[in-house]
Amino acid sequence: MQKIIFFIMLLPLMSVAQQFKSSPIENGVRIDFNSRIMAEDRIIWIKVPASYNEQKGTAQSYPVMYVLDGKTAFFPITGVVSFMSEKDHVNYQIPEMIIVGVDTEKRFRDLTPNASTKQPNGDEAKTPEQKLMMKESGGGEKFLKFLQEEVFTYVEKNYRTNPYRLYVGHSLGGLTSTYTFLKHPDIFNAVISIDPSLWWDGAKYVNEAPELLKKMPTDKMRKYYVSVIDSSNYGGSLQFHTNAIFNIGKAMENASLKNIQYKVDYIPNTDHSSIPMLSWYNGLLFIFDGYHKSHYDYMNDPDLIESHFKDIESKIGLKMNPPQDIFEILVHYLTSPDRYPDPVKARKVLKMALKYYPESSYFQNKLKELDTKS
Repeated sequence: MQKIIFFIMLLPLMSVAQQFKSSPIENGVRIDFNSRIMAEDRIIWIKVPASYNEQKGTAQSYPVMYVLDGKTAFFPITGVVSFMSEKDHVNYQIPEMIIVGVDTEKRFRDLTPNASTKQPNGDEAKTPEQKLMMKESGGGEKFLKFLQEEVFTYVEKNYRTNPYRLYVGHSLGGLTSTYTFLKHPDIFNAVISIDPSLWWDGAKYVNEAPELLKKMPTDKMRKYYVSVIDSSNYGGSLQFHTNAIFNIGKAMENASLKNIQYKVDYIPNTDHSSIPMLSWYNGLLFIFDGYHKSHYDYMNDPDLIESHFKDIESKIGLKMNPPQDIFEILVHYLTSPDRYPDPVKARKVLKMALKYYPESSYFQNKLKELDTKS
């Protein structure tokens, strides 16, 4: 009898429990593979934009962001990019992107361009621990080859990529991204270098920057963003670190190249561990400065859509068609009775949209509706 009473008492709780269903959510895929170049197993993480799989039959392609230290940086940076670019947030500050996180477990090997035994302050390594840490340094060129021949090849074969590549690195990752910008400027269009370890080997690449910048190709716009911590939090003990970063900015300023836009972003109240989040946001705003235009501007003058995206190519270096999401929100506003209905402008936007996305059933049906009403 007691068992029956206990079961009856549980029934309401069981009923409530059955109302809640859990289901997995996806924030990208993890790719494990054996690298021929590195001769070891490697991991990359890939997330496509929200619109990537929603728009069937689309020809839309996307810029690609390559993020170092993928294991730790991939998940938070995907949230930042999503907030800044996707239609669910009604926020188009930057373009939607494919994000590729590249794991870099052996950072002193993969993220240092040359071998060095110098400590951050310029002194030679003395203790066994210091010497052991620096022993495997200098694998940066091999790592770049791995990126180009294996990671790029995989991503560009399997995803709808735009030729625009962005490189993001923190600390030693910022060192190698800056090195790549200076020594291999054709690999990436833009770099976000977060509190980089430019002290490396006695600030070797800061010292070489003036000559390297003279050799910079002038074929397209390149953008370089570098952030730097508030060294006052360390009582001045990191002056060698921050000086190197400010000096790379001076080299950019003195070079005065029309096809290079750069920003040195001093971020107060940060330390080396906390600075990435603000740097991702600030860096993306800088790299894609001029990308955003209000959809109200487009509604007032639909011709701005195409002219604006032509301007983006010269201002940012990003060559892309107007995204499908932008057309969709404009069509929604211009055809909804409770918004800003304007059949003339709506028809113009729809015909423009179908020029870029002719397979879109949404645009086809909306145009048929307008033709039926007219």
